[in-house]
Amino acid sequence: MMFTNSTVGLWNKGASTNVNGVVVPGVLTWIKDIQCDVQPYTTQLLLLAYGYNIAVSNRIYIDYFDANIKVGSILKYVDGYGNTLNLEVKIIPWNDQYMEVICLGVSL
Repeated sequence: MMFTNSTVGLWNKGASTNVNGVVVPGVLTWIKDIQCDVQPYTTQLLLLAYGYNIAVSNRIYIDYFDANIKVGSILKYVDGYGNTLNLEVKIIPWNDQYMEVICLGVSL
């Protein structure tokens, strides 16, 4: 199966730094663009499917496994209305043939 209706930028945070007792979070770094299928999703559907009760807004399908996508990664894309959306990865249910990535829209 091949899902490729959106080009999404994959961004990961660098390591945090401790400066005189103050933790400075790492900056977002672009890793690469990926082709995937972006769909709306709800907390209720997540609860029914996987038993997790956390706030989510989107589900992304990728037809291969990519180790660069982790919980906390940011996926950036432009929707059909021209709006740039930032999605933070919240959950990645396990499967070795494809990735189903559950995200929450965030502002950066």
